[in-house]
Amino acid sequence: MTPSEEPSPGSISSADREKLRELTAQSWEMELAISGVAIFAVLQLPDLLDQGFDYLRFNLITQTEGLPGLLPLLALSMTKSACYVLFLAFLVNFVMRAYWVGLVGLLAVYPSGIRYDRIPFISTFAQEQMEKDLGPLDRYIVRLDRRCNIVFATAFLLVLMIFLIASAYVQALVVYLLLRPALPVEVWQMLKIAVYAIVALYFVASVVLSLKQARQHPVGIKLQYGVLRFNQLLMLGVHKPISYIINTFYSNISTKYILRTIVVVMVVFMGSFFVEFTADLSRTDRRIQGLASRHLYTARIDEQYVNPLAYDNLRDENDYLAQASIQADVIQEPYIRLFIAYPKTLDTLLKVAAKEPIMDDSLSRQDRRQRYADWSSEVLTRILHVTVNDSLFAQPEVLFTQRGVHNQRGWQMVLIPNNLRIGKNLLRVGLKTEGRSEPDELIAIPFWYVPN
Repeated sequence: MTPSEEPSPGSISSADREKLRELTAQSWEMELAISGVAIFAVLQLPDLLDQGFDYLRFNLITQTEGLPGLLPLLALSMTKSACYVLFLAFLVNFVMRAYWVGLVGLLAVYPSGIRYDRIPFISTFAQEQMEKDLGPLDRYIVRLDRRCNIVFATAFLLVLMIFLIASAYVQALVVYLLLRPALPVEVWQMLKIAVYAIVALYFVASVVLSLKQARQHPVGIKLQYGVLRFNQLLMLGVHKPISYIINTFYSNISTKYILRTIVVVMVVFMGSFFVEFTADLSRTDRRIQGLASRHLYTARIDEQYVNPLAYDNLRDENDYLAQASIQADVIQEPYIRLFIAYPKTLDTLLKVAAKEPIMDDSLSRQDRRQRYADWSSEVLTRILHVTVNDSLFAQPEVLFTQRGVHNQRGWQMVLIPNNLRIGKNLLRVGLKTEGRSEPDELIAIPFWYVPN
């Protein structure tokens, strides 16, 4: 290597620079391929997220009411909205790059590009103005190529940001699932307040230390660097990929343009988030009508609403059923096959209502299983409150089962009521707990009895 070819510190050699130039010239092929694959992959994510959320809500989340129940839904809608924005970014890049390929091919056929002086049907003045406004074709191709590269890099920046958001949520969820059952309510409340205070302090410090006065103060310089190092830890190994993209933008694009772009992206994202959150809310609770409300229609009263999730013949096999279900909305048999779902939220209540018995250590494993099963059946017989047309089944015979493609856990029983009437009937399912005179109703299922 000659002295003139020696790379400067922090730079690359001339050979590497030439190789990089060749890769840059060929990058459009990789962009088209990656964008096409990414568009397909991103479109699969929302359905996978819905399946994961349904499993999470039924098997892991111990509370579905209030803020603890709302936060997972917000995270789901936010992630799906980010996927749609990401899909839009890759789609825009794909279309722009395909258009660029077309222009490159056109320039290969007509190397002189646009010959404005030979455009027919317009005056010489219009030709001159058009040339001034549009410019030569090759310059536009170069400019379009740069914009495609920027859009592509921005799309991958969104990928990394989605990864960070999803990772942060998973970590918070794991901590919640591990600590919440193990800590008393008072300790949990104090821990939440401390976490909220730390998060608020972090955001305030980030904003204050970004001000010019703070950046110029000796203490502010050290604190800001400490915050930056802390951010690196939070980014879970993707700090460098994100920093390369963001810092390249920051150092080459005006701050005003960057802020304007961020505002546009946030407006699109928040619009997508609002629509997606409304749709997810309606999907998890089909009683919520939102913008599809009607004047003479309500889905809030169980006994006046045919919930498709409560009937085996109406429910899609991929759906989790409601609190309980029967075989059909119109039955011909003189019996009712009832399945009661057993989600994690109900398990939290039953752990308080029915304390697990202490088994003798001398018992074999099989004897322990048998006694636990007998005890569970006895407890369910005592606390389940099932009525058909206000006729109580005092001793329902309960079996444990799993239902559907999701192996949804629950209890099954077959009811043979003697008070079924031709036409509309009503089944109610509730739980009797100590200290309450009336059972807590889980669901009311209307159905029609039309015997053969």
